[in-house]
Amino acid sequence: GVHFLRFLRTVKNFQAKEIHFMKRFLAIVLSLSMILVVCLMAGCGDDPAETTGASSTTNTTAGSGSDNTSGTDTPGETTGGTDGTSDTTESTPDTTAEPDGYSKPYGFENVDFGGATFTIAADDGVADGWEAAKEVYSDGTDTISVAVRLRNDTMAKLYNCTIQVQAVSDPGSLAQADITGGQENIQLYTVKYGGKATAEAGQVYNLYNLGINFENTWWDQNFVDTYSIKKTDGTMTLYTIIGDFALSSFSATHAIMVNKTVLENSPITDNIYDLVRNKEWTMDKFVEMIIASAQDTSGNSEYHYSEGDILGWVRTAHAAHGLHVASGLSIIENNDGALSLSVTNNASAWNDVIDTAITVWNTTGAETLGYTDVQTAMEGARTLFASEVLDVLERMKDTEGVSVGLVPYPLYSETQENYAHYVDNHFYAYAVPTSVSDITRMGQFLEVYGFHSKYLVRPAWIEAYSYEYCNDADSAEMLDIILDTRTYDPGYLWWAGNEGYFSGFITDGTNNVTRWADRNAATIANDIQTTVEKISSHEA
Repeated sequence: GVHFLRFLRTVKNFQAKEIHFMKRFLAIVLSLSMILVVCLMAGCGDDPAETTGASSTTNTTAGSGSDNTSGTDTPGETTGGTDGTSDTTESTPDTTAEPDGYSKPYGFENVDFGGATFTIAADDGVADGWEAAKEVYSDGTDTISVAVRLRNDTMAKLYNCTIQVQAVSDPGSLAQADITGGQENIQLYTVKYGGKATAEAGQVYNLYNLGINFENTWWDQNFVDTYSIKKTDGTMTLYTIIGDFALSSFSATHAIMVNKTVLENSPITDNIYDLVRNKEWTMDKFVEMIIASAQDTSGNSEYHYSEGDILGWVRTAHAAHGLHVASGLSIIENNDGALSLSVTNNASAWNDVIDTAITVWNTTGAETLGYTDVQTAMEGARTLFASEVLDVLERMKDTEGVSVGLVPYPLYSETQENYAHYVDNHFYAYAVPTSVSDITRMGQFLEVYGFHSKYLVRPAWIEAYSYEYCNDADSAEMLDIILDTRTYDPGYLWWAGNEGYFSGFITDGTNNVTRWADRNAATIANDIQTTVEKISSHEA
């Protein structure tokens, strides 16, 4: 029986390698086909995309001008060509057809930007490797870069506009220069580390004033719900936004990777993906699998990566953050525009979560490692699970012989409503500086930018991460689940010092969450009030 089981696993491993080869081949074909589409849309043989002086500024598409004027068609008309004109043919949009990203969304059939250029100032990634500019434009030949250019070219054709990136180390400085200089060189810029200072400064627009429908599916609804904050007069505000164009918010999401070779060679019989689908993927199952897969090859009845053992779960210290976020609880929560300390509101639930997280953290066969060792352990089939940001999958993409899958952080119980994941504070949100003159047009641009990103860029990102970086179709489904359950706790992003205590409770094995809340509730309430007062003083 044992030999037969090993035979079956050998067959499965062989099949997995064949599938992995075919998927990489299909991914290459997909990239080539997308390049062909971009080439056809841009017009092969035409002049290449223009650069505007500095090498950090790139026009991604050739529109019919860059005068930043808008021309919105009247209802009932369809947009004409890229010469700024429109025909008067009556059209009845098909509201039942599934969008494909190559046509205008319902309600935007008559939008024409009249040759305007939309310049987005984005972080160049030089400081720490987290580059926002490439999600606006990249000349790379990889699947994601090709999709980004396809989106831009599609929008150029449909809306008569140019999308331009200005890659700089400090995008906010360009916004500030426009505001103080009474000029408009950029229309949008990226904001790092949560955007609290940006919201308080009064130099970006309240995005609710731009006519945007934030219920549209290309906006991250969890981000919208978390940072839609009421002024003292009851006006709702939102100063930064995450949409399906914000790819850094995808790759900075903290999740769990699975080494499928270790899984196949373990005594585990559960289909881990089915557990996720059926919401049976719980902390109890996670612990069970960690213990079952760990192997003490050193023979000293302990489990250490440095001794050559195979671990059940390796992680950096940031995984403690992922553990408490997996409960769906926020340190600071938003209830209809009002921020408050969740720990006070949900003391019993928080105590249970921290107690469980401490147990999970100290499971036999789990170990905390440095960043490099976590990646190396996954690449070398030295661990079943590894907790890290999704960006690690891209860093591992060229490693030979690695079969990797992906799962969300487990539920605390099968009755928990959703999976939940935190996004590392290196992600980039987007803001519109008050120097922008036409906010109606800007709102329209953001809507269609988000729409075409949802249908052209997000699928390509998932395609690359699931088939090129991971090794199975199941990981694509897991990625959708993970991306749809991203969270943005103000207790981490706006008041960063608070989260460290919660991770500390878990790693130190001491649950002081109630005592901490009693000591800090008044200070946090005052911090929230101060921020609301600053926001309330804004006119934009």
